[in-house]
Amino acid sequence: MNRKDRVLERWVRKELHNVAHNLILRDDAGGYDLFGRYRIEPQGTVCVVYQDDMLIGEFTNTRVAVSWCVASKYRRQDLADNLLKTDRALENISADIDVRSRLAERSRKPRFREDVWNKLETKIIRRRKLENQLSKYVDWAKYLQQRGFQNETARTGRTTQNRTNR
Repeated sequence: MNRKDRVLERWVRKELHNVAHNLILRDDAGGYDLFGRYRIEPQGTVCVVYQDDMLIGEFTNTRVAVSWCVASKYRRQDLADNLLKTDRALENISADIDVRSRLAERSRKPRFREDVWNKLETKIIRRRKLENQLSKYVDWAKYLQQRGFQNETARTGRTTQNRTNR
């Protein structure tokens, strides 16, 4: 490696270190390293989140897991807790609906099937509400991240002078 390569490598390492708190990197195994503190690893049908090598929880998809990491990064513990609780509730109610609907489909008694489907209607409505609520929380985390990026550029940019045509 010649001198120019070493200088370039040193510069890249320095710059990466300066912006590591805003990076989301994907690795070869399909996992993500976020902000130098969080790690998301896909394991089967769930995404497991680690913060500083400590297990935080399991999420149903990467979108919600990344949203949790963003909320935690910006110290919005209420949002992070709501994301985790809503995701778990959605996972539980979806599993319940799946099991009961399969039970109804296998039944030979039409009256039983009808009763099960009638009872499932309220759970299906509840699942839609949870999906909408989770979507709002994810959008809020997305807003926090975008606002963070805008604040970063605003702090490092030049201040403009206010001029009038008088």
